[in-house]
Amino acid sequence: TREDYYENGQLESKGTYKDGKEDGQWEYYDENGKLYYKGTYKDGKEDGQWEFYENGQLSSKGTYKDGVKQDD
Repeated sequence: TREDYYENGQLESKGTYKDGKEDGQWEYYDENGKLYYKGTYKDGKEDGQWEFYENGQLSSKGTYKDGVKQDD
């Protein structure tokens, strides 16, 4: 698991790597520590359900395959 932080010490992102590429669940946060978006990578590309947040509240969802947004 890898975690990256903003200069102010807040968590920016966390997730896992496989063979040097993002793979598995990732979460991204804004500078205030609120969840910004989250989803799953496969071989470094968005793959599966992604959720996008505004002010910590779910605002939209999307499905990706091989890094390309699919029509839901």
